[in-house]
Amino acid sequence: MNSTEKTTLTNINKIEEFREIIKKLTINEQLTSEEKSYILGCAILFMKHYELDRRYKSYLDIAYYIILKYSITYEDYLPLYDFSINFGYYPIAKDIINYNLLEEKLSLNDSLMEVKIDKYKKQNYIETLQQKKARNSLLNDNSQEVSYIAPTSFGKSSLIIDHIIQNNSRNNIGIIVPTKSLLVQTYRNIRQSNLNRRIIIHDEMYQGDEKFIAIFTQERALRLLDKHDISFDLLYIDEAHNLFGKDPRSILLSRLIRRNRNLNPNQKIVYLSPLISESDNLKLDKQQEISEQKISNNLKEPEIFEYRSWNEIFKYNRFVNAFYKLDFNGDMFSYITSQKGQKNFIYIRSPKKIEMFVKEFINRVDIVDDPDSSIQNLKEELSDLVHKDFYMINLLTKGMVYLHGKMPDIVKEYLEFKFKEINNLKYVVANSVILEGINLPIDTLFILNTHSLTGKNLTNLIGRVNRLNNIFNGYSNQLHKLLPQVHFVNNDIYNRANGKMENKIKALRSNIFDDRIENPTLDSFNLENLKIEKQSKQAAEERFRLIKENEDLIMTSGNDKNGELKRYLINSGLENVYDTTNSQFLTRLHDQIQTAANGNIENWPELTIIDKIYTVFVKDVSNYIKDYAFLRLTNEHARKYYKMYLQVNRTNSLKENITLTFNYFKKRVREGNSLFYMGASYGEVRRQTGNYDENSKEVYVDLSRKSDSEIINLAIVKLKIEDDFVNYHLNKLVVALYDFSLITQDEYNLAVYGTNDENKINLIKTGLSLSLITKLQKDNQLNNISLDSNNNLKTNPAFEIYKKSMQGFYRFELDKFL
Repeated sequence: MNSTEKTTLTNINKIEEFREIIKKLTINEQLTSEEKSYILGCAILFMKHYELDRRYKSYLDIAYYIILKYSITYEDYLPLYDFSINFGYYPIAKDIINYNLLEEKLSLNDSLMEVKIDKYKKQNYIETLQQKKARNSLLNDNSQEVSYIAPTSFGKSSLIIDHIIQNNSRNNIGIIVPTKSLLVQTYRNIRQSNLNRRIIIHDEMYQGDEKFIAIFTQERALRLLDKHDISFDLLYIDEAHNLFGKDPRSILLSRLIRRNRNLNPNQKIVYLSPLISESDNLKLDKQQEISEQKISNNLKEPEIFEYRSWNEIFKYNRFVNAFYKLDFNGDMFSYITSQKGQKNFIYIRSPKKIEMFVKEFINRVDIVDDPDSSIQNLKEELSDLVHKDFYMINLLTKGMVYLHGKMPDIVKEYLEFKFKEINNLKYVVANSVILEGINLPIDTLFILNTHSLTGKNLTNLIGRVNRLNNIFNGYSNQLHKLLPQVHFVNNDIYNRANGKMENKIKALRSNIFDDRIENPTLDSFNLENLKIEKQSKQAAEERFRLIKENEDLIMTSGNDKNGELKRYLINSGLENVYDTTNSQFLTRLHDQIQTAANGNIENWPELTIIDKIYTVFVKDVSNYIKDYAFLRLTNEHARKYYKMYLQVNRTNSLKENITLTFNYFKKRVREGNSLFYMGASYGEVRRQTGNYDENSKEVYVDLSRKSDSEIINLAIVKLKIEDDFVNYHLNKLVVALYDFSLITQDEYNLAVYGTNDENKINLIKTGLSLSLITKLQKDNQLNNISLDSNNNLKTNPAFEIYKKSMQGFYRFELDKFL
């Protein structure tokens, strides 16, 4: 919505009759026949203004809102049917026909129109006019770079598959996804499409294949390019708006595109996102040309409510920018329970506060029915898989689960699956883990925290509610879900926003948001546009300058030893660990690597991996370490912990590891060493050390003040924190030891995979966990898994019989990849 449209709609709302009727329509007050005619006439006028000048799309949007709201409220679907036919919203028209929602019988013209609509059928769903045009344009676009910008749930997955088929002559295809959850989901979609290609999801799965589809994160894709004389012919960048960020993963994503282009100037790139305003903002340099295919029409129009801290409720109409007060008497929790839908998503940013909320909320909701014992079975499974004191188990009785990034991945993924599967699981309390790629059947959203949520973030979050495949499901009328219910629930504990969220809500008035470019490697980056506060600007300038210099450096080569070491550190993602700008550091680290390589470190072969990391990468360079998680390796207690972690963690079950961690915590309490590092997300107390960061922040927990149940749940969180630290950070140093020939292949395998069994390692690379592989080995099933002609995993009939005999968690894990 541009400024002209905002001004016009604000002025129209000053007309008393329109103002009163749009208010009544918005808050569901009964309209008279005359008022119905009036507001529908206004919708027709808005449509006519749009058709005179299609740049003013908000006029079409308000017309659609009026007609949609009217038709759903009064079950008079003729206006909605006519609108849908005229503007190509064919899925709506098809449902109106299928469920006999028109009072009059279809005319001959209507029957002919139904035949026309059926031409927009794609697999098991109907496309909109704009959707089909954009898809066909993309499939026939020969540009080297093309973007597909469309609201959430507009057929992105099937589009990728169609595009791969269209570009079958391209040998090496990469689909770059931002998260592990999306990686697994995309893998399953590609696998089920029978594209007759090798599919790899780990860089070490590559075996010189002539034609393959790699479903990778940017980290794995870069490692593939680094280790092999290879490049991608075709790249799909999913959630491409992530390129705009300033975080290290955004930089890695732009690095991948730049490096692949250097290796293969003929690369083709498809950018996919619901959140990009201008595709030119994706450019790395001015010479690029990006052809844009965009779907601007969104079939959903959210109904937005605000609960304010003093127990007042308002409903917001974004078109006229008005808040209408509603009657309500109760607190935050009673508001949520009174407005709940069938499947509810409660958004809270902090993992710690998510757990705080569910402990309060559980006392305000009733026990749910469990007629088929599915919830009871899940409780028993979690008790066996995780621990009987896992917070989640009691919540399930009340139809509630919580999800966040400090939960073990496999547990989080299994709970997501169960939330979809079990109807009486009513509430999911989660944070941003749900924003990218997790498709849950949510019909009502409660936002309890708006910190760092921009208009784009909010739009993406709201887009998770009532996905189109749940609305147009083929067997029941769900058109009311085109008006998803979104509740902003303010409170002092979870939000601290002066009692209301009005300004955040007003950001939704416009559904067009400027791209905020914080990645200095992009051509459109301009520090002035970021409007950084004066006192922070100098530090920001320095940070962005270093990022740009580092990216330029790794695209060059040279014989200078410090320069080569710096390139290696940057390329490995270690520039955020060390002060790589310091030449003394680079010289000292280079000397330490050479000392180890020359065999001049006493008892080097007998040292553990952790001791080798400490000796080379920490001991004498600790003054140059910027990352406080790494700096903990200067502490002997921390090194002992990671030795234990690497020795037993990968071979034990999750429950065994939780018990070991619990016992370790209890031992520390007995020894009088109860302060334990948990990081900023769970820390409660400060500890006086020589480390400024730890002195100034609450990053420790005093275990002596915790009950056994609390310690168990801290152990669950700690395992996830350390799993992420080991997998995404510490392993970079294991790789460095291997790359500099300081450890053997066997040492590398044990540290990274937990085994030297080559067959098991190959299965781990396909996504299976070591604990599952061990179970398959115990059950004599590994011989029933082999490779097909494309070197993809396949199973024989005996394994399928075995899989059918499995239930619950192990069946879920098998179905992910086999």
